[in-house]
Amino acid sequence: MRVLAGDIGGTHCRLAIAEADRDGIDILRAARYASRGHADLEAILTDFLGAETVPEACCLAVAGPTDGLRARFTNLDWNVDASALAARFGFRNALLVNDFAAVGWGLAGLRAEQLAPLQAGDAVANAPRLALGAGTGLGVCLCVWRDGGYRPLASEGGHIGFAPLDATQDRLLAHLRRAHGRVSVERILSGPGIVELYRFCLAEAGRADSPLLREAHPAPAITAAGLAGDDAAAAQGLRLFAQILGQTAGDLALAARAEGGVFLAGGIAPQVLPTLRNGDFLHGFHAKGRFAEWTRSLPVAVVLDADIGLRGAARAAMLDTAAA
Repeated sequence: MRVLAGDIGGTHCRLAIAEADRDGIDILRAARYASRGHADLEAILTDFLGAETVPEACCLAVAGPTDGLRARFTNLDWNVDASALAARFGFRNALLVNDFAAVGWGLAGLRAEQLAPLQAGDAVANAPRLALGAGTGLGVCLCVWRDGGYRPLASEGGHIGFAPLDATQDRLLAHLRRAHGRVSVERILSGPGIVELYRFCLAEAGRADSPLLREAHPAPAITAAGLAGDDAAAAQGLRLFAQILGQTAGDLALAARAEGGVFLAGGIAPQVLPTLRNGDFLHGFHAKGRFAEWTRSLPVAVVLDADIGLRGAARAAMLDTAAA
């Protein structure tokens, strides 16, 4: 089945024409657009489809809550209506899913080389799986076994409150609370969060400013400086990021009893993989008191496939159309 798959984020829109069947997803053509560079999603779809024959089905993974037909983006001033898109472009079937639900759909097709293990663990067959990942925001998805396969349950788990683990994190919470009031984990585990962590680490070191903050895109610049060891505050910020990502993943794994595995997707985790491997992530992940040993039993891996959201959306389009 020929489908249009989309991964529509607050920063970028990624679109693909894919051939989808139960053996897998083959991406035939893909393109990326700047989300804020266009008036609405229809303009992007019009440009991407051009004169091409309209695919039979469409599934767009959106960065925000959706009922499958309508969505309002969390980090973008867009409203999307699947029925209107189907009427406008001629899709037989159009569906919206949460962006991390698409990641959940995409987990089923991952190969071993598309995963970077952080902890081997021992997956329990058919047990719940957890996917989370930082990008423009923090996405979270739980996958449960039903009717012979994993089915994703969308979540807004990125908006749970930040729970400090030690005195440094107590000071971080106080620092962020002064600016934002309530502090969710997304305030920290995201591109903007990397900038917030850097500002905090600068203040901790008695530095008032840095040229990195004046970069057009400060988060990537801070990340690069931290990984290279060129800026001590940037490096410390990445270590805090890794530890708090581990804490949050561990908390969510406890809540979901995610014995099928924990998967770190999103745009940031693969970029900071060396930091995630240095021990800070697992320190936070294992900091669960009486359940510390249990967390050591869970498989944990970083998803390296940048197209997992597109593949997941294509799979969702295929299954939804088959069930219609």
